[in-house]
Amino acid sequence: MSESNIFYRAFGELFKNLTDNGATTKLIDAIAKAPQPESVIVIHNVCQVDADWLDEIERGLVFVGKAIEEDRQFIRADGEVKPIEKVKHISKESVQYLARHSDLITREQKGDIIPDKIYTVEKESDYAVYENKFLYLLLTLVRDFVSVRYEAIANAYKEYHGEYTVTKTVKTSNRRLKFSINIDDEKDDALFAPADEDCADAIDRMDGILQSVSFYLNTPLMQEVSRAYKISGKITKTNVLLKDKNFFGALQLYEWLLAYDKQGYMIERRRDKPEITKETMRELAIPALLSAFLVYEHGLGLEKHLQAEFEKEELRREEEAQKELLRKIKALKKRIEKTGESVEQYILLLEERNVFLEKSHKQLQEALKKIEELQSCIQRLQIEINMLRQDVEKLNEEKRQLVEQMARAEEEHKRQIDEMQLQFQQEITSLKNAHAEELSQTKQRANEQLELLKKQNAEQIERICEKHKEETEKLRAAQNDKLEAAQSAYKRETEKMRAQYETLLKDGADKMKETENKAQNAFDEFARIQNQLKYTTEERDVLSARLTAVRKENGLLSEADDFTTEAGFNALEHEFEVLGKLLVDEWKNVKTALRKNFYGDIRSSMRKKNAKTKQYAQLQQFVQSQKSDAQPSETVASDGNNTESKN
Repeated sequence: MSESNIFYRAFGELFKNLTDNGATTKLIDAIAKAPQPESVIVIHNVCQVDADWLDEIERGLVFVGKAIEEDRQFIRADGEVKPIEKVKHISKESVQYLARHSDLITREQKGDIIPDKIYTVEKESDYAVYENKFLYLLLTLVRDFVSVRYEAIANAYKEYHGEYTVTKTVKTSNRRLKFSINIDDEKDDALFAPADEDCADAIDRMDGILQSVSFYLNTPLMQEVSRAYKISGKITKTNVLLKDKNFFGALQLYEWLLAYDKQGYMIERRRDKPEITKETMRELAIPALLSAFLVYEHGLGLEKHLQAEFEKEELRREEEAQKELLRKIKALKKRIEKTGESVEQYILLLEERNVFLEKSHKQLQEALKKIEELQSCIQRLQIEINMLRQDVEKLNEEKRQLVEQMARAEEEHKRQIDEMQLQFQQEITSLKNAHAEELSQTKQRANEQLELLKKQNAEQIERICEKHKEETEKLRAAQNDKLEAAQSAYKRETEKMRAQYETLLKDGADKMKETENKAQNAFDEFARIQNQLKYTTEERDVLSARLTAVRKENGLLSEADDFTTEAGFNALEHEFEVLGKLLVDEWKNVKTALRKNFYGDIRSSMRKKNAKTKQYAQLQQFVQSQKSDAQPSETVASDGNNTESKN
């Protein structure tokens, strides 16, 4: 019996004894009606538990229980080579092993091959398959998950703090009582749950989950798995875990528990000040009266006197009880006499009645036990019903989704038909455009051939440019050599002239004149070499300008030929001047040659007879027209030279 029950029973007897007497009842009522206030404060915790994780765990444990009932196992074969005398039976594996290891055959007896040793296989059932290990891991995870929350809620559930404060003064005809009581009580064994029934229900559900997990862990299958090595690290999703309905439900519970990141409950510390009723005031007055009585008893030394009075009262009550018992016996005798049975028979009937009542009581206890079992079964069935309802809701949701998918499939079918029609029209259009595409491809092939020809011409032009560049480099090297030779000769001649000049200074004025002539000849030779070098440089510039023009005509100018810069533009301008000068010079030479040939033909024709004929007149007219055409050309050439000089 708990401490609270003991106090409750004792206080009930005390309150009954005190209220049976009129004097004490009046005093209790006077204390309860005293105007001074009384204060009662109770501080306790109120818990609110989220139902989502309880529902999910209860739903998942149904699949776990069914998965355990599948009792999955595999046959483990352990092979060992043993002496032939110790082997009781052989198998197919034994014969195959012996065929591969002929060294075990050592003797032959009457045509039979007898080995000294043979391979034997012992097959045992092993329940430590990966899926069963996963179930064991899941059960331990559920146990730890629920236990942490259960302990936290239960510890908060038990906390209690009570405060009681009262100060009163009571006056009656024969008594004046003044007392003050201050009580501050804290303890951790609160018997009753807070007023929130949902919290008590959640605690009962957690307790049921822990009992179910303990039951599953104590099954023979889980006991066998617990002795094997445990799973660590990431879970491998085998085909059984993914395709078996029960194991897949257990896998979903495992993933849900790992993903759950909330506390799952909330604890609120509440400070209540309950209303004190009239009956509560009468009950709270008793501690003051008891305290006053104890002071009165021990202060005056009335323990022996009160003990003697107590014993007298007990004797009086016992006598009254004996009298009552005798009265009942007399009444029983009268009853036996009325029945006509003897006392022994009546006692036998009473014993039979007692046996019957004991059987009935035993049957009643068994019925109560069955009722408890049925209630627990009803709770499990209720959980399964809830699960089935959830499954029905899921199936309805799947049905709705299937209907939506069918509607979407019909729309998709219509869309595909429209797309096929559109594709058919596009194919017709593509067939109509096939000829145009072939024509464009033909044009493209022709353009590719043209590009190929351009590339070949570009390669040929590049080879010509390379050859021209090599020739230019050779000419430049030759001219440089000539210039260096001329400079060396000039230096030598200058040295000679300087020596001769010194000699002339000594020899006289006659030799000076001869030396000056030689120096003049040397200077003339140097000028000639410079003119030749200038001609070579101009020839190089002309070739470079012609090369640039040819590259421009064939579209071979690259990004390196940038004429927008100052240096590029100056080079281009220089080439333009060189070509303009070449054009003027060559035009003059051509004009001179044309005139020479033309007038030569005229002179030869005039030596003949009848020169002044119609043909001569036509020739003369042609000459006049040629002269008129030649004058603007010369003007243009001269203008070009002026323009070039200005630029």
